Amino acid sequence: MRPKQVLETYDEEYASSYDQRFILNPDGGLLEKTMFEAALIRKMTANSRSWLDVACGTGYFLKNARGNPHLQCAGLDLSPAMLAHARLGNPDAVFIQADFRLPQQVLEGRWDFVSCLWGAYSLQERFSDIGALVRNLATWTRSGGSCMMPVFDPRKLLRLRESNELRPGMSVSDDGTRWSLVEPSGKRHDNMLSPPVRSMETIFRRHFLSVSRYPYPPSAENEFVGLIARK
Repeated sequence: MRPKQVLETYDEEYASSYDQRFILNPDGGLLEKTMFEAALIRKMTANSRSWLDVACGTGYFLKNARGNPHLQCAGLDLSPAMLAHARLGNPDAVFIQADFRLPQQVLEGRWDFVSCLWGAYSLQERFSDIGALVRNLATWTRSGGSCMMPVFDPRKLLRLRESNELRPGMSVSDDGTRWSLVEPSGKRHDNMLSPPVRSMETIFRRHFLSVSRYPYPPSAENEFVGLIARK
């Protein structure tokens, strides 16, 4: 998605309903996925001093997943509508409206924990854009810190297609690496990119000291594999 389409899709109507439609939706294991990720983030931030959530959206996780209640928190997102909701729920956090593909000098080397959740990386159309995002995530992570990103497993997307379990309006390319979604409202996510998990690990290893996987519960949005990278 180009920035213009992101802004058109993630408008006030989308932002005001986002948590209920996706993050807190019990259908398809979405709520279970949210609870699993929130618990994991609480564990990872229990001894952290700072947390940057990239593509923070409505700020749900910044509000509900702090392991250390005294964390210095910040969020970055392109959508002003999503950021408006994030600010309401996190009045003590700093928020930046920006494209996560672009360098942000003010964020460099400051964060014990950096997250990029809910497949935000896959809204890109080019591998180079994903590479730019991961490079920024590493640049923004403090030495000794960690970064968490759930990634789509294209093989699982294909299995969901074969069993007719893809979300309504969703289509997937034959190799699973491209997906599109047309919602009943007409909102569109066109030709989005989901590289194989090994490819995502390779990108992370260019910028981080180590990369490991963490498994999701079997019923919690089966198409995800989690990556944790150490700086």
